[in-house]
Amino acid sequence: MRIFASLPTAAIGLLSLLLALSPSPRSAGEGGPTDLEIEKLRELHYQEQEQVRLVLLPTVVTDRRGRLKQGLGAEDFRLYEDYVPQEIKYFGTEANQPISIAFLLDVSGSMRQLGKLDEAKEAIRVFVNSFGDDDRFGLICFADDQVAWVTEFTSDAELFELRLDVQKAYGQTAIIDALAATPRLVDEQIKGRKAIVLITDGIDNASRMSPFEAIRLARSVNVPIYTIGFSSFIDGLLPKGTLESRQLVLQHFSEETGGLLFSVNDPDDLKEAVLVIQQEMRFQYIIGYHPSRRLWDGAFRRIKLEAAQDRLVVRTRAGYYADP
Repeated sequence: MRIFASLPTAAIGLLSLLLALSPSPRSAGEGGPTDLEIEKLRELHYQEQEQVRLVLLPTVVTDRRGRLKQGLGAEDFRLYEDYVPQEIKYFGTEANQPISIAFLLDVSGSMRQLGKLDEAKEAIRVFVNSFGDDDRFGLICFADDQVAWVTEFTSDAELFELRLDVQKAYGQTAIIDALAATPRLVDEQIKGRKAIVLITDGIDNASRMSPFEAIRLARSVNVPIYTIGFSSFIDGLLPKGTLESRQLVLQHFSEETGGLLFSVNDPDDLKEAVLVIQQEMRFQYIIGYHPSRRLWDGAFRRIKLEAAQDRLVVRTRAGYYADP
């Protein structure tokens, strides 16, 4: 989002005076400013006009046990960009505001195993049936090299579920490519409070894009990605608190965009993940600031947002690209 400074008052007055002195186009030799002189004044203004950007941070705050923390104010946060303190210019909460969620569903052949696709569909139904009248939901499916909208954002749960039900598993899995394409698809579709919920078994065997390239694209838009990954037998053999490599990729996407990873073993875990995502989307802090550094060189700017209270956990996007 870019906000440009308005025309300075003095410049407006001068421009108005010049226009008043020249009520109609004039020929050479007549009094008053020429059209060329007026155009030069406009160019001078645009050259001196300062470009101001507002970076917005949808933010979730919890305690150490994962319970949402409400009632905080701007003074309860400390904000840094590349370790430089920033002043919070905008602060608000979004409780009870409509939300839009795009479900990114893995329909590759591996999702047929152990009924994972059927479990994923049921979790999405639970999610959709709990939505309010003003909430919207969409379905994007991926397999092989295809990432496509099945149902664009709608409030029609019946239509949505009809299209969800007919999805079949086929082909290979290209999770990285899907994660790279989807944030921009969602960002172009709708503004406001939105998120992506990916449901997959995490077995990527077809992506052409590297994780680094995909994360760069995901960082370029302000859409948090929640990932729900089915656990495998190998996951169960790992030490507690560690993740298999395919789950680590999903976790990285979530951390960089302000979302969260859920590693699930059964339908109950899926429903618990849905509940947590719903709660987080229902209550967010929205924090905005004007970056103190005004050089737009395309570099990635790392954001650090923390709570003044040490025992609180703050989660938001990891940064943004300062594109010209």
